[in-house]
Amino acid sequence: MPPEKKVRDLMLPLAECPMVALDDTVQDAVNVLRQSAPSGHQCILVVDDRRQPVGMVSSRNLLTALNPNFLVIENWSLPIFWQGFLPDRCREQAKKKVRELMRSLELMTVEADDPLTKAVHIMVDHNVGTLPVMNKGAVVGLIRITEVFNEISSLIISEGQD
Repeated sequence: MPPEKKVRDLMLPLAECPMVALDDTVQDAVNVLRQSAPSGHQCILVVDDRRQPVGMVSSRNLLTALNPNFLVIENWSLPIFWQGFLPDRCREQAKKKVRELMRSLELMTVEADDPLTKAVHIMVDHNVGTLPVMNKGAVVGLIRITEVFNEISSLIISEGQD
């Protein structure tokens, strides 16, 4: 069996990652995410004025932003739905800045030289499909569940052929 790959072996280099700026709107982020989806992207990096990555926006972040408000009464809460809720909420969220719904890069990362199993563990444990890859304190790329799955499936298939 071949040696286990490192995160760097499967990561997408920073130059190939779709990005938006902190002050771009959610609508801008949705446009970039839609354009990059055919390439397997389900999240985009958010960069500061120096083009340094500071956060990520995923399709899940966008859906969370559309989640209804809750009416809280004493010890229970009730989601409030009404006809036209989704279009109204989409219009409202489209104008917000990306910085308002992004996930900070400091929350979950892997190092480029970490074993692939560490990335798998974090992805599964935190239910995320993309992780920033760090090297010497700087973001150098992303590791996506797509590449991780392809690697694991190759290992499983080759094991069955032995």
